[in-house]
Amino acid sequence: MSAEKALAILDSMFDLFKQMGSGIALDLQWVEISRRLDRVRTEVVWSADLAFVATKLKANAAFYATTYRPHHGSDRIRRSNADKLDKVVAQYSILRAHLEQQLPVP
Repeated sequence: MSAEKALAILDSMFDLFKQMGSGIALDLQWVEISRRLDRVRTEVVWSADLAFVATKLKANAAFYATTYRPHHGSDRIRRSNADKLDKVVAQYSILRAHLEQQLPVP
């Protein structure tokens, strides 16, 4: 079990968030986020806090994927999509902070 490996897996999800912003294959990206979170879980001591934040991350990603609307030049829709994606990234940041606490002290 390694917090370093878990952080590397988690950091690899950031590319998925960039792809989600384009609105292409959102269902596949959500599935991949879920898979990577499962891989993170196998690498670290999984606490209730980590489980809660990971669940919120998956839920926000699923909400984004199911409610994404092409903006077709509309700033209102673009902002709405961006706000939802920001919530996904916020949960990612919280999860990353929790995992950083498990890193060994040098």
